[in-house]
Amino acid sequence: MNPINLGGLLIATLTAFFISDFGDASSVMLTTVFGLELMYLGIVPKLPRFRKKTELKKIKERHASSNEKDLFQSLDSASQKRFLVLKHLAKMVQENFEKLPYSSQGLLDNIGKKIEELLGNYLTLLDLIKRYEVYLNTSLEANLKEEVIRQIEEIKTIESEKLKRTKARRVAIMQKRLQKFKIAKEKYLVCETHLETIEDAVRYIYEQSMTMSNPEEIGFQLDNLLTEVDETSQLIDDLDQDILPEYTTEWETELDFDSILDELSDDVSNVSSTKKQVKE
Repeated sequence: MNPINLGGLLIATLTAFFISDFGDASSVMLTTVFGLELMYLGIVPKLPRFRKKTELKKIKERHASSNEKDLFQSLDSASQKRFLVLKHLAKMVQENFEKLPYSSQGLLDNIGKKIEELLGNYLTLLDLIKRYEVYLNTSLEANLKEEVIRQIEEIKTIESEKLKRTKARRVAIMQKRLQKFKIAKEKYLVCETHLETIEDAVRYIYEQSMTMSNPEEIGFQLDNLLTEVDETSQLIDDLDQDILPEYTTEWETELDFDSILDELSDDVSNVSSTKKQVKE
């Protein structure tokens, strides 16, 4: 329960206790407060906005509890090198800051903490990129496209309406899975862009630290960047949804078999021709 709710109940209880001499008034007050609290607990947790906020909080806690060393060890060698290069730059920035006048150290210490936070986000993004690559670098998408085409061609030759509906339901689910691959590819590119943005920002700070003229400007830019990189939690949540789509019967009414065939046939043909060229 939220501390605010607990506080409200405590105040109401104490108030009712002190006015207990009024008899029914205190009972009515307590009953009303507890009734409102039960309504709150019954309705608010089911609201999409509240549930989304709770999910994001759990995601952040899960990733905050991950040991940086373990996360680093789980990366491939290229990603590890990428992180170490950025961390080395951040260390050089700190060394340059230490050479500046004492009067600027308060602001510079704050910038240093923001850079450390940026490095933590960078490591999380590298881990997220790895997860996307594992998900996307499989033959599952190509196999799904081939299976959708095969099922649609079968549906067109079937006379039984019941069997058609059953197969159409399967095609609808496979189509949604294919759409999730498209979304995952987009999120992957967003993650990569975030990584490149952080790299550029740290390089810029390093260059500025060599001839520091305006620490306030750097602090402001870091604030904006950290706000943007906070989308990491949302990206992680999206990845989970991309891999596990929720089925709804509305999918079946949205199918256009001819359009699906036209789109997927070209994709499958391109994949097949590429495979032949590789074999040759």
